[in-house]
Amino acid sequence: MSADSLVVVPMQRKPPLSGEPLRFVGRVGTDPVSALADRMRDDCVGAVDVDEIAAILEANGINDRVADREYGVPSVFALASRVIARTYDNAETLTYPAVPADGPRVRTVVVDTLVRAFIYLTPLAIGLGASAQVDGVAGLATTGTLLLGWGGGQALSYLGYRALSEHGTTAAARLLGAGFAGLAALWSVALIGTGGRAYLVAAVQLALFAVASVALVTNRERPVLAAAAPCWLAAAGIAAGWGRPAVVALLVSVATVLAVAYLPVVHRDPTRRGRRRWRSWRYDAGYALLYGLVGTGQAALLRTVALDGVAPHRLPVEAVPLLLGVPLIELTLVWHQRRIAHARASLADRFAFDRRLSGISAGTVAVLSLPVVAGALVAGAVWLGAHPPGGQAVAAAVLLTGVYALCLVLAAHGRAGTAAVVVWWPTLLVTGVGHWAPALVEVAPAFAETLAVATLLGAALPGLVVAALVLRDPESYR
Repeated sequence: MSADSLVVVPMQRKPPLSGEPLRFVGRVGTDPVSALADRMRDDCVGAVDVDEIAAILEANGINDRVADREYGVPSVFALASRVIARTYDNAETLTYPAVPADGPRVRTVVVDTLVRAFIYLTPLAIGLGASAQVDGVAGLATTGTLLLGWGGGQALSYLGYRALSEHGTTAAARLLGAGFAGLAALWSVALIGTGGRAYLVAAVQLALFAVASVALVTNRERPVLAAAAPCWLAAAGIAAGWGRPAVVALLVSVATVLAVAYLPVVHRDPTRRGRRRWRSWRYDAGYALLYGLVGTGQAALLRTVALDGVAPHRLPVEAVPLLLGVPLIELTLVWHQRRIAHARASLADRFAFDRRLSGISAGTVAVLSLPVVAGALVAGAVWLGAHPPGGQAVAAAVLLTGVYALCLVLAAHGRAGTAAVVVWWPTLLVTGVGHWAPALVEVAPAFAETLAVATLLGAALPGLVVAALVLRDPESYR
């Protein structure tokens, strides 16, 4: 997955409910809602979403009954939406979000998901296609750069979303560009003595992570994906054995897509925000490090379970579940988020929203459990003496896909620490046993695969339970 697949942070500040189309209602007078909006202007400007304003209202003793009696709205949610609307209307007009009656459109969700999924998969697909060119390159330039790019990309993406919220698209792109440039400069020092090919491989990897991060943070997936199409073709040419011309084409394509992705850096953003306090930056830096730890764990788990021992001239069968599973994971979670957003926008009654949330979450958990169940069934068949295609390697890859999905849910709902535990303890256990007890692997060749499957299953089952609780919790959507 891409650098931002774990990160859901404050959105760019817009009118309530993600800036849906607004319709004119009337003039704003000095009614109680307007007076309340004036008193809460600073809170509204700094709010993440409408739920935060609702929480502030409830903390000050305004419940659904008070909202109905004193402000003429059916719930605290509805009152929070109106307060935010009147904060952003400059005391000129009262606006409400136009809520589609039929909810999110399947076609729109599928297209958006596929675009994002291809951005996610571009580094992995190019890495697999060009694996013959990295054969023999120092592990510091391959595995080391994978860990650095994935983990650093997660951390920078979190900061990029914060910059997007505070300062706009240009500031976010500049922060990401400066961050990846700094990582590249520091990593170039670490790669001294590894050779020119190592520098080239590391540069391509970091460039691809930088492209994925800025495309997703600045919401420019479509133009970036169009520019990335030649990269896919060049990687396919390398895999087909076209030699140096395909390699040169890949390098040129990567440079081109990098320039397209960071085009906002040279734009002049008219939006302005005030300077942030040092305390706020320290707070953001702590969370960025936590998300970076999660991303590094994902990369390490991928390297340990799915990419260890990959032959340079074939597509490993264990990579197929990832190539297919990433778009399905993204589709499931985007569909879930948009249905929740529609329910929050269309339901004024909190109890009705809780019922809708329960139903949507139950369906999402059922989908998230599919890779866990499928991986367990394949592994069980192998342990009982059957010989399914791919054996335990495929079971481990399917379980890895499920673990990635659970990790994404946990991190997106503010449980980054739990997500880090879910991805790191299987990685450390498998790597540690392979390093400290190599005799076990030599005596029983299937021991390493069995250990990987067992540990992934041990991470996925409790992770699924925690994800179910998190998805059902209304507070986790703030």
